[in-house]
Amino acid sequence: MKRIFAAASILLACAGQASATASIGCAAADDRASFDLTIGNVPVLAVVGAEIDAAGETWSLAGNERSIRVGQAFETPGEMRIDFTDANVEAVVAEIRLFKAAEGDDAAMAGTLKIAGKGAWAVTCVGP
Repeated sequence: MKRIFAAASILLACAGQASATASIGCAAADDRASFDLTIGNVPVLAVVGAEIDAAGETWSLAGNERSIRVGQAFETPGEMRIDFTDANVEAVVAEIRLFKAAEGDDAAMAGTLKIAGKGAWAVTCVGP
């Protein structure tokens, strides 16, 4: 019985690691703005990684000089909304609004990126 439990635990752990995260990359048509998101594979939208490049500057969850935090994140089957705040959670720095559509094997995702005091861009995306 212990062997079966151990084998099942190993299989579940391996299966979870294989699909633990997914990546989404989005960019403006003129390449003046882009972002990469790493999303955790859990029942709610969990942004576990983000790097935003716009207006010659970079913001990141990784803790660079323009460190950001996830303020809030929401997802439905057709939409994703993420707000990033400054490191002290005093102001919203970036807003991402994405819209998704899928039919059979075809899928599309696009939306907007808005950076406070810097600008707003239409983006198209590649990812899950």
